[in-house]
Amino acid sequence: MSFSGSLKQLWLCLLLVSATGVSVARAQDSLAVQRMHRLLAILPPDTNRVRLLDSLCVQHYNNAPEQGIVYGRQALALARQLHDRRGQLMSLLSLGVCYNNLSDSQYALTLYKQAMSLARRFNSYDNIVRSYCHMASVHSARGDTATMWRLYRPALALAYHKGVQHATQIALFGDVGVLLLAMHRNQQALRYLHRALLMARRSKDVLAQAQYTANLGTYYQSIAQYATAEGLLHNAVGLAQQQHNSKVETSTLLQLSHVLLARQRPAEAEVHAARALELARAHRQFSYLLDAYGTLAKIEAARGNFAQGYAWQQRYLLLNDTINNHDRLVALAALQQRYETQDKEQQIARLTANEELQRLLNRQLIITIVILAAGLAAFTFIYLQLRRSRAALSSNHQALQETTAELQRMAASKDRLYSIVAHDLRGPVTSLAGVTKLIEFYLNNGDEAGLRRLPTLVHQTTSSINHLLDNLLSWAVNQNGELTFRPETLPVTELFAEIVELYQTTAQAKQIQLLTNVPSQLTLYADYNMTRTILRNVLSNALRFAPVGSIVRLGAYPVAGSTAVVLTCTDNGPGMPADQVATLLHPNSVAQPTHWQRREGTGLGLVLCRAFVARQHGHLRIHSAQGQGTTIEIELPSAILEPLPT
Repeated sequence: MSFSGSLKQLWLCLLLVSATGVSVARAQDSLAVQRMHRLLAILPPDTNRVRLLDSLCVQHYNNAPEQGIVYGRQALALARQLHDRRGQLMSLLSLGVCYNNLSDSQYALTLYKQAMSLARRFNSYDNIVRSYCHMASVHSARGDTATMWRLYRPALALAYHKGVQHATQIALFGDVGVLLLAMHRNQQALRYLHRALLMARRSKDVLAQAQYTANLGTYYQSIAQYATAEGLLHNAVGLAQQQHNSKVETSTLLQLSHVLLARQRPAEAEVHAARALELARAHRQFSYLLDAYGTLAKIEAARGNFAQGYAWQQRYLLLNDTINNHDRLVALAALQQRYETQDKEQQIARLTANEELQRLLNRQLIITIVILAAGLAAFTFIYLQLRRSRAALSSNHQALQETTAELQRMAASKDRLYSIVAHDLRGPVTSLAGVTKLIEFYLNNGDEAGLRRLPTLVHQTTSSINHLLDNLLSWAVNQNGELTFRPETLPVTELFAEIVELYQTTAQAKQIQLLTNVPSQLTLYADYNMTRTILRNVLSNALRFAPVGSIVRLGAYPVAGSTAVVLTCTDNGPGMPADQVATLLHPNSVAQPTHWQRREGTGLGLVLCRAFVARQHGHLRIHSAQGQGTTIEIELPSAILEPLPT
């Protein structure tokens, strides 16, 4: 096998471990299983019993999948009996993992497709994404990267849909990253692995951090950057030890042994391989025990201890034969159990059909009683229909009242907006009318100096009207849901230069100096129009309140330890008290304007800023105090989170 083929097989093995381990990683705890069995003996046949049976299936599907199938089938049957949709989805996915671990991949795919169909029927986007990932894990064992990528693409398209849990997103991005490494698309792969690691850190999922840190270490090992790989794998071992997860710790220790062996440090490699061997024996992890034997054999061979290396290799071969025989027997037993279960289900169906036929014969013998029962049933049906109609009428009436209240609220909000817009338009329009009178006055008096001052007044008035109309258009488009979010890489220096050029004339009219402070090469991953509207409103507001002859500063800096950038705008205006700042940040500040907003403007610009910042997964903060000026901070994603183009 070539080096590239071996490397691809390594990545697919890591993906298979990740797909069955990190997303639902729960090490089998014998005490926990005992407690579950005690609880199972007293629980009635309800949805809680379904969840408990599914948990037992999950506890066994790695080390004892044949036992996991028993619990999974009981959970699925009870969920169907109770019409428990969530329980059916969970049981189908767990059973699929059991059969996949028993090498019955075709039946595992059948179960995953049933789960996918059920999830689509009930719009469970989280389970749709999980079903795609599980189906991809089946093809991972087959080495079919093309089919895996075909399955991951629709899962990525739904990754940020409402209802998809963070744990599912983390597992998806990590698995896609490992797959792309196997496909030699390293830059795109690292992007997804870093995204999964970042989300795991934010959600404090230490086990996921350990898995994806180990994946990154394996990547750097594959490109012969052993020092970096060693550091990452040491970190992954420490994280796995914090969680007491022997599976991840064992696999990472074995990988670290390979890195140390490549760095000509066989003694240290032996220490970590021996620790992995100890963990594999303690937790009966036979596949890792096999890997430990092979690793120790390579270490002894590298040190020249060929006799000891041969002994380890003999243990490897003996255990490999034992595992293969055991896996075949277990897989055959699972197939036999599945066929016996299907046969019993068919027998039950036949008995049910015979019982129905006998019931029909009995009905023919007691036809008189049936006629009386039918009349009674008709009367009962009419009574129930009347009750349902009354309940439906009451429900429709309540819905109509709620709709009416919502329409009244929307009408009141729009009326308030119209009055605010009329108020703000009246000022600039009155100023424009005054300018026309000044033109007539200066012309009649031949005052050329006065005429020269008029263009500046006209520019300021029309700019104010244009700014208000821009905000109104953006607000209307945002309210109608027609504004499309199109993120792209935006250099901060170019954004600031454009905004400063736009408001330079306004600043000069008040003798205000505009200063910018931006590190070079600082970029955002944001929507250009939304970000430009945010900066335009913030700078316009600062120029409005800044005193004549003062300084307005625009700045930007990356957030330490995070993939985000903060844009700032600072003025030396009169500032605001804390309660006024809280009111401005309130989500209903347009519908319930403050005294400051009635006196100074519509407040619509700030509403747009809040809406556009939230649309881009950012944060808006205001720092102000009376007499000390105001600083507005806008935190937006950095361009490092740019997704992979499809």
